[in-house]
Amino acid sequence: MSWMQKLYRTYEFVYKQGLTDEDLALPFHMPKAVHLKVVLNDKAELVRAERFEGKKQVPIQVTEKSLNKAGSTIAPHALHDSLQYIAKTAEKYLTIEYLTEVAKKKAPQKGGKKWQKFLSDSPQEKQQFLNKQKQEYKDCYIAYEKQLSEWEKASTLPEIAVVLKYVQEGKLIDDLIKHSIFTFEGNILFSGNSDDPFGFTIVWAVEIPDDLHADLWSKPNIQRQWIQYQESQSEQQDTKQKDLCYVSGEQDYSTEAYPKIDGNAKLVSANDTDGLTFLGRFLSDKQAVSLGRDVSQKAFNTLKWLIKRQGIRKGEPITVAWAISSKEVPSPLQDTYTYLPERIDDLDFSIAEDMPSMPFECVPSRVDWTNNLGFQAAQIIKKKMHGYLAELKQHEQISLLMLDSATPGRMALIYYQEFLPTDYFANLDAWIDDFAWYQRYSREKQDGKKTVKHTEWPCLPPSPYAIFETIYGKTADKEGKIKKQLYTRLLPVIAGGSAVPIPYDLVVQSFQMACNPSGSEYWEWERNIGVACALYKGWCARHHDLSQRRLYSMALDKENRSRDYLYGRLLAIAENIESYALYLAEEKRATTAERYMQRFAEHPFATWRNIELALKPYQDRLRNRGKDTGTQAIGEIMDLFQNEDFVCDDKLNGEFLLGYHCQKMELTRQIAARAAAKEKKTETAE
Repeated sequence: MSWMQKLYRTYEFVYKQGLTDEDLALPFHMPKAVHLKVVLNDKAELVRAERFEGKKQVPIQVTEKSLNKAGSTIAPHALHDSLQYIAKTAEKYLTIEYLTEVAKKKAPQKGGKKWQKFLSDSPQEKQQFLNKQKQEYKDCYIAYEKQLSEWEKASTLPEIAVVLKYVQEGKLIDDLIKHSIFTFEGNILFSGNSDDPFGFTIVWAVEIPDDLHADLWSKPNIQRQWIQYQESQSEQQDTKQKDLCYVSGEQDYSTEAYPKIDGNAKLVSANDTDGLTFLGRFLSDKQAVSLGRDVSQKAFNTLKWLIKRQGIRKGEPITVAWAISSKEVPSPLQDTYTYLPERIDDLDFSIAEDMPSMPFECVPSRVDWTNNLGFQAAQIIKKKMHGYLAELKQHEQISLLMLDSATPGRMALIYYQEFLPTDYFANLDAWIDDFAWYQRYSREKQDGKKTVKHTEWPCLPPSPYAIFETIYGKTADKEGKIKKQLYTRLLPVIAGGSAVPIPYDLVVQSFQMACNPSGSEYWEWERNIGVACALYKGWCARHHDLSQRRLYSMALDKENRSRDYLYGRLLAIAENIESYALYLAEEKRATTAERYMQRFAEHPFATWRNIELALKPYQDRLRNRGKDTGTQAIGEIMDLFQNEDFVCDDKLNGEFLLGYHCQKMELTRQIAARAAAKEKKTETAE
């Protein structure tokens, strides 16, 4: 339960420091998407109603039961709620015509069987369905009005009395129609757009003379009195007794229903006395887990706040990294490219001239090629990471957790780890150092009045999403299960430091995808090569056998005599020769080297003979034009093979891609350097 303790302590620290945030809800409050604000005066008359743009999130007052209501459960919130709870006449506006319109929209959706049946029902069956819904709306209002009346009697707040009086008069829907918020046409209640008016969550504001704070959801005195009222309710119930809280170690009233974290999914649940939530190991739910209500509300409100504030979630498991001080902490699953400045011109780290720059793509010749723009990216990110580190105290722990919803109603904690700041950022640095390789990114830039896409190749570790797309493709995982599994496997590698190797099957699969140019678009293949090189480089850097560990440079290693590396260089040279000849002839098609790449990785010696024969016509074309045919470059690489390495036809490993990619980058660097020199010479002559 240490993660619960850290969440609870984070909540206490935030409020102790006065770092209040509307998204961080108080006990017996929860963030809720709301649609409409109804403003009353001190005489309980509607002054105006205001629609929110989109769905505004505000913290509303709730009960322990309403915090977890779902389906047909009747559990009103304290003050702000949906129309069916707070409108006395809601059931009068519920009609067959309205339900038919709702059914037409919801029947085609997932889980729309109820509405499909309604559309096919007889008139008598539809009337029965309507009567049942009307009774439910009546019961909702009765429960809401009773709860609000009890609070009003116990409170000294005039605002509560104003809302109660207005609600009891039952004029809400009629007033909203008069103010053109709703319309009632064809026996159907409309909201003015496609939203369901009965699904509207409505919040109250009361304008009292000499009181500038009208919004009741955020009014401090209402928040305090509601918390006090809920605590007093527990003390008045004889059936409730205080128990030991497993987190704080103190006596407190136990939580009866644990809050939802994401949708209807709960992270902790022990109130299922019929299923196997705790039965089989314990006799009662209190033996399984007992959390004090104060700790539970604060901890889970903090978790929901952190998820919204800094959680990483795109249909995948939710990952949150935080410190108790609530200072910003980078997430391991964040794409490091987002930490780079908007303009590539802002990169200002100068490094060795012999490092390559951007592979594959031609860049403006005015770029200073004595600065390695790609390699600088990793340095900028590490520098920014250390900026986060400087804001944290030396012994302030960082917590990292990952959550996943196994089912719509169940959420699991699948990873949790605590770090000291120096260890946490050292592990992120190790991920950058071990897995950094040139990654393909594209961003839009302004070129005069036009917006053009500019391709960049910063030196970064690949993003988790790029790894997923490289290995599995875009369309292979419609339900998101594979992506969840992949992210779960990657998180310990990124956050665990150099002691945690990357699973080898991911390295193998990325290698296979990168060796298949025909299986994807050209830009995707380029990206796949960058990802595959990064994973292989990182796997070698963290090899479980210390004697097999190796650190690869991204610069072309002309002294490397490895058979795999040299064959990669040969393929890059062959591709460059043919692509240059095709460019001069204004032909656009895949080169022989690209088409044979997958076969080349399996049988390099046998395939090279085919590539070499296919290359001769293109070399003849270049020779006739007085261009370099690449014969010398091929010969220099051939001379580096040792013993019988060249004639060995065994399958190549990932080092083949490193040699191929490095040679491609070096060729691109040379071309760009010559173009820059030529342009500089022209400017000098002018």
